[in-house]
Amino acid sequence: MKSKVLLVILVMSLVCAWTGAGAAGQISYSMRGAEKGFGFKPNPNPPSSSVVAVDGLIGRPLGLATTIAGTAAFLVTLPVSIPSESTSEAAWGFIGRPGGWTFVRPLGREEPVFQEQGVFQP
Repeated sequence: MKSKVLLVILVMSLVCAWTGAGAAGQISYSMRGAEKGFGFKPNPNPPSSSVVAVDGLIGRPLGLATTIAGTAAFLVTLPVSIPSESTSEAAWGFIGRPGGWTFVRPLGREEPVFQEQGVFQP
């Protein structure tokens, strides 16, 4: 039993290392982009097979789990968001954004509509 667990851990670490190295070529970062406010620049090239595999095998199931957890969080915060008339913002933040990222976004691609507006983005 112990050897099977070690084998599964070894295989998973090799798969993650292989797909991580393949996805690293698709991820770019530059200080010029950071100085301009982290603007979204779509990649005109089709995504590589490793990016599609990582997105399909890891990203989409995590997105589904996030959507389910967001639905539960939305229901918990509903008594607070109804009096403040912020149910649409809560629904978009808890359900719409992760659900769209999971079910609407093309496989292996980024979509600026579903990106979080961070501290450095207007």
